[in-house]
Amino acid sequence: MTRYSPFHPNSEATLKAAAVWFDRCLKVNGSLFTEEPLWTSETLSEADSCFNGRPDGSKDSFHVKLERQFHDAAPATCKLLAEMLWILNLFPTNMGPDAKRRPIFTAWGWSGETLSSALADELLADDVLRGLGSAGPGFMNHKPRELRFLINSMIALKTMEASERNRVLGDPWTFAEWIDGVPDEGYRQLRHILPHLMFPDEFERIASPGHVRKILLELGGIDRQSLRRMSKVEQDRELLTIRHKLEREHGGPIDFYHPDIKERWLKEQDAEESSATEALAADAPTSVSKATAPLNQILYGPPGTGKTYRVVDRALAILDPEFAAKWESDRDALKERFDDLVSEGLIRFVTFHQSFSYEEFVEGLRAETTPDGGIRYHVQDGIFKALCQPSADRMRIPVGERFSSGYVVSKATPEILWLEKPNGSSLPLPWELLDELAGLVRQGRVSIADIRDKLVFDRVPESRLEKFLVNGYNNIIPLIVERLVASDARPQDHERKKVLIIDEINRGNISKILGELITLIEPSKRLGADEALTTMLPYSQTPFGVPVGVHIIGTMNTADRSLASIDMALRRRFVFEEIEPQPETLDEIELAGVNIGALLSVMNARIEALLDREHRLGHAYFLHLEAADDVSQLKQLFSRRILPLLKEYFFDDWQRIRLVLNDHRKADPADRFIVESADGSVSLFGAGEISVPTNKVWRLNAEALNRPSAYQQIIG
Repeated sequence: MTRYSPFHPNSEATLKAAAVWFDRCLKVNGSLFTEEPLWTSETLSEADSCFNGRPDGSKDSFHVKLERQFHDAAPATCKLLAEMLWILNLFPTNMGPDAKRRPIFTAWGWSGETLSSALADELLADDVLRGLGSAGPGFMNHKPRELRFLINSMIALKTMEASERNRVLGDPWTFAEWIDGVPDEGYRQLRHILPHLMFPDEFERIASPGHVRKILLELGGIDRQSLRRMSKVEQDRELLTIRHKLEREHGGPIDFYHPDIKERWLKEQDAEESSATEALAADAPTSVSKATAPLNQILYGPPGTGKTYRVVDRALAILDPEFAAKWESDRDALKERFDDLVSEGLIRFVTFHQSFSYEEFVEGLRAETTPDGGIRYHVQDGIFKALCQPSADRMRIPVGERFSSGYVVSKATPEILWLEKPNGSSLPLPWELLDELAGLVRQGRVSIADIRDKLVFDRVPESRLEKFLVNGYNNIIPLIVERLVASDARPQDHERKKVLIIDEINRGNISKILGELITLIEPSKRLGADEALTTMLPYSQTPFGVPVGVHIIGTMNTADRSLASIDMALRRRFVFEEIEPQPETLDEIELAGVNIGALLSVMNARIEALLDREHRLGHAYFLHLEAADDVSQLKQLFSRRILPLLKEYFFDDWQRIRLVLNDHRKADPADRFIVESADGSVSLFGAGEISVPTNKVWRLNAEALNRPSAYQQIIG
């Protein structure tokens, strides 16, 4: 029973209200709150002109933009907008009932009338508006696109012949097939939400396509490749099959988010990532995927603003922009594609730290023990040099290609090239071995003839390759290596795009790590550019240059190190982009009467005044919060994250921390988070005069963490 929702006692009231919308607005051209015909093709067309025809690229809030876009709309269109906001916000639990009602009343007021009717009172009740599940912060940040999808789908529905519309609305699976075919931007979550609201006995209460895929993978036993080929409707049918199976096992209705079931498909780490950081990339400028990305860029800002999270999107915008644009709202799909590119060797990730060195980044000597107990040294490529080396496109060796006398390629994975031998057995050749031999040929240290004549280890005695494998297949390996060298020795290889992600780039010693590369990474000095430069590497004594296709994306936490203290040589060669806290993304989340967006805004303003802008709090700390009447979520957040971070920022200067929390202006001492300890100097040292100054002793008031008024008064 897909409508079963043990965590939302209001679910039946919400689904009953959705059925009212289905009957009054979709089946006929009626209205939710009045007897006027609002959901008509004509009214929807004007809403389309106002909203889609007047794109607003300003940084104002979603509702401020709506007011500008609908300022001259007909009264009926303003009322229709209010009702569309009702259905748009019906599902999410991220917003409280009050936050959902306000924009509805406001938009209705643009018609010149006041929203007041018995039906409106019923459909705007708290139980109706409490929501059915988390749509995720991504839904909240992409609300303009969700509204655009709602308008487009409703126009498509209303322009159908009556018989066709009745057919679509009369069958759950026909409707699912139809709405899945409505064009959109990326992948809208309303595709998942609307089927559940309209047909709650067939479609799950799951708004995240990533969660759907995880359930099918872990509980349905479907492999990733098969899953990628499945349509959304096929996934929904499979979900229903899994549900029926689990209900038989449990002897009753189940919920996929019940702890004992959830732990089977959603790992704890996945849960933290999806709840705390789902939308950090969603609020990134969408123009990134459309504009030419800089070769060297650094995202900098305070902690919790989503810098590391955004690099996934930046990397995909460089390497696979079409995929990034199509799936921008589906974090799991983006991460899967990112992981694929990592396995293909097109993306490398590294974190700088104080002891990170040139030898790890470019190249260095490594010692190893020989079979006879001796020590030998070999040159080992670092992360950056390995990424910059020409890499053959392994797909240029297709399955079925024949080498030598009867060796046929049977399979090629990211790690192994599989050959079928003339006797029918398989020969697995590691790409690492083939690539290293190809690299030696490129460097001129060995030739194809040397491989064929078993002279590789005479020419390169320090080589760690498996001697018996290289010499044992000297009839086939030289042919494959020759193919690899020929396929990548082309001018455009310098232009092949790759991405190096350097997290915490400001924590490393840049001069020590980059060395001469600080010049070579300049766009004008890259291989393939007009003024390309190369240098002779100190250990391998080989020429080296940085290809023009290699992009470097760094992240920098300004709370660790100010931008002003960064090496000027680095600053000249990178494009810096500030990633700021975005409290506006939290404006619709309220807990116990506390507006989270306003809370973050005022705390950051005080931190900036008392310290600097580089130590503000990022919105990621608050993204996992959901609207509620109690302060339990805030208590956990403040006690575990916010207060320890403020303590670190201000070096135990409790007076300043009190100013950030507005404790000094709270009339009731019980609302103050930081209070002076009763154990003053008298109780500690006695009543006599003390010849040395003493410090005030402060302690955390645990009682304040449980009081809504303590958080409300932070705002002022």
